[in-house]
Order: sequence, then structure tokens, then C-alpha cells
Amino acid sequence: MTNAMSAHQSWTQQVSDYVDDLVQITEAMDLILDETRVHTINLKPNEVDESTAKLAQTISQLEAMVERREALLHAPEAPAEGLSLSEKLLATRRIEDARLARRCGEATEQIKTTHQRANALFVCQYHLSRFQSEMLDRLAGVAAPPTYEKPNAKGGQKQNRGGGELFNEAA
Repeated sequence: MTNAMSAHQSWTQQVSDYVDDLVQITEAMDLILDETRVHTINLKPNEVDESTAKLAQTISQLEAMVERREALLHAPEAPAEGLSLSEKLLATRRIEDARLARRCGEATEQIKTTHQRANALFVCQYHLSRFQSEMLDRLAGVAAPPTYEKPNAKGGQKQNRGGGELFNEAA
């Protein structure tokens, strides 16, 4: 085995470890999102706050993965061709590297799905919290919800500051 091949395998193993860690972090985020969703459904705000703190820690881990990815992309032993890890792996034209490139793609899709779930959950949490305060305002005799203003006397148009359209799109 030549030095170039052992260096290549070392880089490939580093990429494999990176993908394993990335998948593990994403799976942890999915579990936290599941937990947060259950606490939201059961209306347990304290536990939602705990889940949110856990999620923030996991997001920090994910941010560190970006630096690690950059180091792998610019490593001296990395293949010269390609701008992404998948492209670099495919440029070697090795079966093992192609399989690892496929795992990279699967990890990317998993991250996208987790990101969409997180966005949807937080939009729903925001509107649930607004709903609670709107109900309290109505019970206290406040005529209009604080997020929406009454029609303007001049233009007669309603201003939507609360993101109701965003909620409708998410639903």
C-alpha cells in the first residue's frame, strides 16, 4: 500500500466518521423534536423549555460539524476534484467512496427533514402561545387580539403583524 492510498483511506475514514456523527446528531435532534412536540400537545410549557434548551445544545453540535466539514473539504489528502464531500468522494471512482457519497446524501436529506420539522413545530408553538394570550385578553375584555389591528380609518386595510399567513401556509 502506498502512502497516497493510506492517506486517501485516512481521509475517507474521517469523512465516514463525520457522516456517522452527523447522523447521530440529527437523530438526537429528531428525538428532542418528538419530545418537544409531545410536551406542546400536553401543554407542559416547562418541559417544552427544557426540550428547547436540549435542542439549542444539539444545534451547537451541528454548528461545530460545519467547521469539521470545511476542514475535510480543504484537507491536503482530500481529492482535488469537487466542491462537496460527495463530489470529492465520487471523483475517486471507488465503490466504497461512492457508497459513502450516498450516505452523505442520505444524511443531507435527513437534516433537511429535521429542519422542516423544527420550523413547523416552532411556528405552531408560537401561535399556540399567542392563542393563550389572546384568550386571556378576550376574557379580560380586550376587544381585538394584540397581533392584529382593527381596520385603519384611512385605508380600511388590516395590518397583519402576527404571521397568520405563515401559520396558514404551515398548516
